[in-house]
Amino acid sequence: MGIPREYIMAGRITREVREWVRGRVVPGSEYLDICEKVEGEIVQRGGRVAFPTGVGVNSVTAHYAPQAGESGRVGEKDVVKVDFGVHVDGYVADTSITTTFNPQYQPMLDATERALRAAIVVLRRDRRIGEVSKVIYSEASRYGFRTISNLSGHTLDRYVVHAGKSIPNVYMPNLPTLKKNEVFAVEPFLTTREANGYVVDSEVETIFALVGRRRLGNGELDDLVEMIWKERKTLPFTPRWFLKDYKEARLLTLLKELAKRKVVRSYATLVEASGKPVAQFEHTMALDEEEGLVILT
Repeated sequence: MGIPREYIMAGRITREVREWVRGRVVPGSEYLDICEKVEGEIVQRGGRVAFPTGVGVNSVTAHYAPQAGESGRVGEKDVVKVDFGVHVDGYVADTSITTTFNPQYQPMLDATERALRAAIVVLRRDRRIGEVSKVIYSEASRYGFRTISNLSGHTLDRYVVHAGKSIPNVYMPNLPTLKKNEVFAVEPFLTTREANGYVVDSEVETIFALVGRRRLGNGELDDLVEMIWKERKTLPFTPRWFLKDYKEARLLTLLKELAKRKVVRSYATLVEASGKPVAQFEHTMALDEEEGLVILT
């Protein structure tokens, strides 16, 4: 069967945008501007945005998408994660990079990249997820850092960013094996040895996704569901993308009601429990029948 060409196209665009963004996260950069420019570059290159571009600064680890009017800026001592994805007809490529301007944390970034490279080496010869998790954890420990125990890599499917299998950053017994033609993301998250080493939900929610397409008998809610379905299917979205059609306060009220009715799910921003900085690097890969391991991003 082989890898669908849409995955190859999404991966190519993702690589190009990742290289584009590397030198553009600098002290003084606005979080919102980073995200909007990344998303613009994706579209300009012929892709679509797979999920809201995330900017995670220091202990903010995942699921934070700046909203309209926000003015947060990158500081000179920050550790900044940029997590983004591209889809072509629903086939998703997912990647992330981390930048810092603080020499104290550069070794943590280097160790995170080494952990990702070590995972790739293992995947070229062994498809057992447990072996991948083991080497990520071992590499982190070797350089004096901890992995985030409750964040994982994941398989991907069409219009689904987090599919059935997880690839933890700590070893766990009885994990499954990756199969031929599966597409998956490996993403080590590392933090300092002094950190708690796990993330918790914050009260901030800036990312949502449709659970399914369902009519509720309420015209305003049904119109919003149809708009989201048309634009996103079940892929994640962020409220600022719909502000041309809704005032922000009303949109958030409607999303809250849809979440209450279990038509939409929300994603809390995740922060490291002890407030320590976190680094992340990520590649999307596939196990091709003929070529073996293919790094898409």
